Amino acid sequence: MTDSPNVLAFDVGMNVIRYALFTNGRQGIPGTIAMPAGKAESFYETLAGVANRCQDAGTGLSGIAISMPGFIDTTHRKAITAGPLAMLNGRGIGQELVEYLDHSVPIWVENDANCAAIAEKCSGNARTLDDFVVITVDTGIGGAVFLNGHLLRGRDWNAGELGMMITNFDVAGPLPLHDFASTIALRQRYAEEFGVPEESVVASTLLRRLDEPRVREVVERWADYVAILIYNTVVVLNPECVLIGGQISQESALMPLIKDALLRIPTWKKSFRVPVKRCRHSGNASLVGAYYAFLNGTGHEEGATGEAR
Repeated sequence: MTDSPNVLAFDVGMNVIRYALFTNGRQGIPGTIAMPAGKAESFYETLAGVANRCQDAGTGLSGIAISMPGFIDTTHRKAITAGPLAMLNGRGIGQELVEYLDHSVPIWVENDANCAAIAEKCSGNARTLDDFVVITVDTGIGGAVFLNGHLLRGRDWNAGELGMMITNFDVAGPLPLHDFASTIALRQRYAEEFGVPEESVVASTLLRRLDEPRVREVVERWADYVAILIYNTVVVLNPECVLIGGQISQESALMPLIKDALLRIPTWKKSFRVPVKRCRHSGNASLVGAYYAFLNGTGHEEGATGEAR
């Protein structure tokens, strides 16, 4: 290990894998590759291909950091569940990936929403906070909670799974908020309203069409569920701040929409109102957080308070 390690970070999503090399705390230009379908072996080969190319190019890798969905046992670097990536359920990713590398290096694995929260705590909008929540709005809803300055993991590594809250039971039964507040839910609402194929809808572009009354109505109904998610979280935890992440958080219209939706909840204004802000790292939060998680998890704690850019 070096004092300023070269860490290759991966942000594993349902359809794509983003990656970036961190050198002396600085993030390189991110790359993107398709998430391979099929077996876990294809996933390992894809990640190892990037790592091996870095090594072949003369980059002395100190380690690999992986951000991914699911309930992640960081002690054993294992995906107890892997969200939509069913082929990785129960896999010891840290141990198994090593077998595909040309040169063995330490590997750290962490939940993607936890990575976003770690990024915000280390060099983002939560640097001065001890109690805060990160909610990532994407194809699913991610959540992470810091209490008393520490990440809350829970007994079974699944604390902060805010998207699993059940609301709207009389209408939809036990469907979780994933089905109402995610960007997939927004796409579905629009497709149903306008009679178009769901796969043709890009959720982020709808936030740029709010001057169209029918589009605005669809988006505001969706934003109401995001607000309900925030409200329920605040009622339970009373954090200092709620930070919103995910790719769609980069849209300038999102935060005003959410804040207006929160103001439509009477008790938000009267009793439970807390600051709601955008994550500083936004779409790069999982990459940056994976890097910091690696530093902390492998004994480079002194680096985790520095600035990753």
